[in-house]
Amino acid sequence: MWFSKAKAEPKPPFFIWSDPDHSVGVGMFDEEHQRLTAMMAQVHEILQTEHDHVRALQLMEKLVQETRAHFIHEEGKMEEVQFPDREAHAAEHAALITRAQDMLRQFRAGALSALLFPAFLRDWLIPHIHDYDRKYSASLRRQGLR
Repeated sequence: MWFSKAKAEPKPPFFIWSDPDHSVGVGMFDEEHQRLTAMMAQVHEILQTEHDHVRALQLMEKLVQETRAHFIHEEGKMEEVQFPDREAHAAEHAALITRAQDMLRQFRAGALSALLFPAFLRDWLIPHIHDYDRKYSASLRRQGLR
């Protein structure tokens, strides 16, 4: 008797951007957030399918650099419009960069699974967008930024 092999269930995507779920309503920042989440998904994919830790580490380092640049951009715009919670927001940003750099050091030392890095960033970024970034977006839109 012949039995066919069951097809493996496709893995759910690491992250799918959805404007209703993730947009802050300021185009430049939505684009940056989308680019960052695409990079996170790419790191995850490289680790899951290619198991190429060297390439993944290079992309993780680039992701931290891009994230830092995005934070500088956001903080500059918040400063321009005198957003009242900009210092607390910047402190959140600084804490993420510190944690991400620490995770990279642990990954390089072999003390941490590389798969934890993109998951950590995804799990940090989405609540940050919802809880922090959406607060500044109204101030920016009142100043004409869309």
